[in-house]
Amino acid sequence: MHGAGLTHLLFLPDWATIFEIHNCEDKDCYLDLARLRGVKYFTWENESKAYPQDEGKHPTLGTPHKKFTNYSFDKYEFAHIVRKMVKYVKEHPAYRLAKRMKYSTKTSRPTLQVEHRGKDEF
Repeated sequence: MHGAGLTHLLFLPDWATIFEIHNCEDKDCYLDLARLRGVKYFTWENESKAYPQDEGKHPTLGTPHKKFTNYSFDKYEFAHIVRKMVKYVKEHPAYRLAKRMKYSTKTSRPTLQVEHRGKDEF
């Protein structure tokens, strides 16, 4: 679902979106990170569309927590959210500009020139 890897949203382009599949009982954590970074945050419009396998148990403490279980979800609701994300990206001015710039460049790409040095030189 997510983990510390979702903090990579801090390095996404301005037009990016993120989809948090389950907030693990910390509703605002990644929403706040996305807001601070300026990217669009998505999650379920209806949280009952994500189904936990069981109550979940901490691996060493054994205490119940929804973070420690598997989830399934309604594929139609998921597709609905992804379509909204795609629409958002395609309509974002920064994305449209980046796309125009990509297609307006020449087909030949510059090559990287690397100077060969001896094996002991850095």
